[in-house]
Amino acid sequence: MKNIRQALAAVLACALILSALSACGKPAGKDTGEQSLPLVSQTELPADVTLPDETQPETTEPQSMAETEPETAQAIAETTEEMQTTEKAEKIPQTKEEIVALYNNAVNQVKDGSKAIVSNYTLNSQTSDATLSNKVLQNIANKLISANMGYDKKKANVTYSSAAEKRENFPVRGQSWSSHLTASDLTKATCTEQDGVYTVTLYLSPDTTPNIKADQGHAGKGFSIITKDSIVEGAGSLGMSVIEEDSIKLTFKNCKITAKIDKQTGKLTDANYFQDWTLALTALGIDVAVSFGSEDDYSIRW
Repeated sequence: MKNIRQALAAVLACALILSALSACGKPAGKDTGEQSLPLVSQTELPADVTLPDETQPETTEPQSMAETEPETAQAIAETTEEMQTTEKAEKIPQTKEEIVALYNNAVNQVKDGSKAIVSNYTLNSQTSDATLSNKVLQNIANKLISANMGYDKKKANVTYSSAAEKRENFPVRGQSWSSHLTASDLTKATCTEQDGVYTVTLYLSPDTTPNIKADQGHAGKGFSIITKDSIVEGAGSLGMSVIEEDSIKLTFKNCKITAKIDKQTGKLTDANYFQDWTLALTALGIDVAVSFGSEDDYSIRW
């Protein structure tokens, strides 16, 4: 596009120069063979007509571009404005600030503005083995955990269309908004464009402070994170009878968001969330730590 703009500007400049030359008449040079008008001597002129003094050649003030070639000047002005508008419209966000602003604007329209949100799938994985001081218990724990990994059938191809459903199921869960992320929450951000679609990828800084909640830390500003309360609820009274509640610690790392945004409308069409979270706790006096990966994939209907 830059080469096209440069070429167009060069063509307009050439047109202006040629137009100016034609306005000045044919330059003096070699004899072209055309018949010239006879010279008239000063003695043949009427008494009241004199020739200008040749020692003081007549000069005229050069006219401005707008005065000499108003149409050409207007064309250049209009083309310049069009090029600036096109360049601005086609500029792909590059900095973390620009990219996260593009993402926030798109994702925060979803809950209130979309017709429906489709949960394509939720995939749970174990990203590290459970570590226990007792090797027998460690093997048992890993087998139990592995049995509960994989795709969550309850979240496969499920459509959320009501305001309550969208608020509760689309990140950030239970909130009216979907992202309060800033550039300072990111280690890296990328944005590419193809066929009128932006692909935005956000890489979040790790959360080393345990047990953050919605709108806290880094992941809490853009993810439906696993919380200590959800662990306690999931363990139930039986599980909590052997778990020391104060020992439960959740931290997050390697969190990534990949989103597709329509370039023309600025609307989010697809979003994929991956969070790598570590659970550490003490049960029956034994310290346990294990890391999980949770991937959630959505499509947005407008």
